[in-house]
Amino acid sequence: MNQYEVVIIGSGFSGLTCAHYLREEGIENICILEKNKSLGGVWSHGGVGSYPGAACDVQSYTYLPFLDETGFIPSKRYVSQTEIADYAELLVDHFDIRKHINFLQKVVAVEYVDFGKWKVEILDLANDTKTEVFANHVVCANGPLSTPRMPEFGGMEEFRGESFHTAEWDKNANLKGKKVGIVGTGASAAQVITSIADEVESLTVFQRTATWAIEREDQPTPPDIIDAFKAGGYSSKLRYVDWKGEYPPDPNLPFTFEQLHDENWNSAVCDLLTERIKNDVDDPETAKLLTPDYPFFCKRVLIIDDYFTTFNKENVHLVNDPGGVVAVNEAGLEMSSGDSYELEVIIYATGFDAGLIPFSVTGKNGVTLANKFGASAENNFQMIEPKTLWGLHVNDMPNFYMMVGPQSLNPVTNVTLLCEEQGKYIAQLVSSMKIKNKDEVEPLEEAVENWTEKCNVSSNGKIWLQCNNWYMKGTKDDQSAGRSRSKAMWMESHESYLDHLLGGADGHQEDLLKFS
Repeated sequence: MNQYEVVIIGSGFSGLTCAHYLREEGIENICILEKNKSLGGVWSHGGVGSYPGAACDVQSYTYLPFLDETGFIPSKRYVSQTEIADYAELLVDHFDIRKHINFLQKVVAVEYVDFGKWKVEILDLANDTKTEVFANHVVCANGPLSTPRMPEFGGMEEFRGESFHTAEWDKNANLKGKKVGIVGTGASAAQVITSIADEVESLTVFQRTATWAIEREDQPTPPDIIDAFKAGGYSSKLRYVDWKGEYPPDPNLPFTFEQLHDENWNSAVCDLLTERIKNDVDDPETAKLLTPDYPFFCKRVLIIDDYFTTFNKENVHLVNDPGGVVAVNEAGLEMSSGDSYELEVIIYATGFDAGLIPFSVTGKNGVTLANKFGASAENNFQMIEPKTLWGLHVNDMPNFYMMVGPQSLNPVTNVTLLCEEQGKYIAQLVSSMKIKNKDEVEPLEEAVENWTEKCNVSSNGKIWLQCNNWYMKGTKDDQSAGRSRSKAMWMESHESYLDHLLGGADGHQEDLLKFS
């Protein structure tokens, strides 16, 4: 029987960060379970983020964790998926974490079996066998961007050409000289569009809603920043958003959290960006179709330089249809407008099931995570109404923790900063329990209800209420029910979240958690 103190599910930055902090606390009996062949999560080599043009849209100097510790200096302001994956490999070797990682291990179920003990059922993808391990603590670090969301168009199996999701990019696909269609205009779509436009015979972009974009202004890391890195301490000061006010706001964002939700400021930004689109796009009608009719950042904003100008290329065509694709036939796509388009390759840039519970979790007395979060087979196990404390703890599930879980981040959070604070919190909690001879911890039900209500109220006055987005209405059930808000995210600033998690804004830890 394989018994561990801590089992971590996932080897992206959240899982690796948690493992590092656990080891800093002297906890070595750790098992990291990774379903892929390589580490790095969304950025891993061959992973969901390895499509053409894939890059981080957060500045590398603030996104990549532990730069001061590793001595790594990013090559440019916005680094590619390849460089991020390489850095993740460097990181695990620097901190001696690789020995804890088990690859091709897909978690299928997590079950509370006894006081202070969890069973984790695993499918070994290398030999198609089932195994199990046991742990005192389980950390879910599988990430919200791990399961591609494939559309459910009728006739998809009839298409005679090639088709795939951006997160499952076919490395053998030859796009050269092909008639290619891409469904979607989000971040991954934009990066693919700008990368393949010159390679294909024609590129047809199918848009339901336009997307705001701001200039990336990418450049190689300048000498002054290189010198600052070499002097030491630069990264930790730059990337850490100090919720106590010791350091300035995140330099990656050209605005404050308060400005974003100020109607006058937001409207002025929209006016400036509208003019940019008019200047960038030669055809006035295309420019108009590419201009959103909702506030800045109501949906995720593209941070990219050449997106709009790509539509000036003779072989790039925009199809704007609010009703979207309704069916696929053997030759291509059929739109709600009644128009049809013949294609040789279809690329689905339709995002991820960010609210999906990817494996069963059963806590005390047979209570499941799906039950608690309103998920079921009928809604494809989407978290309709999650209830947590800080997005980390769930009552009736002692010693079970979620990293980057629901109710822990807002749409403009630098996710790796959240990973650092949550990983450090978990490690220190596990360590303190050992010192105090405590075997279990879970949140009080009242604390969970209070945090859930705070998350619900946190959306008041926020721009995310003013359009249809996955932040507020992430599931079909939300939309059909006509919900005006969601309890699935913390809609205040990251600094305010840290004030609750670390600063005792909700009261002392012992008043919110039950130890035994």
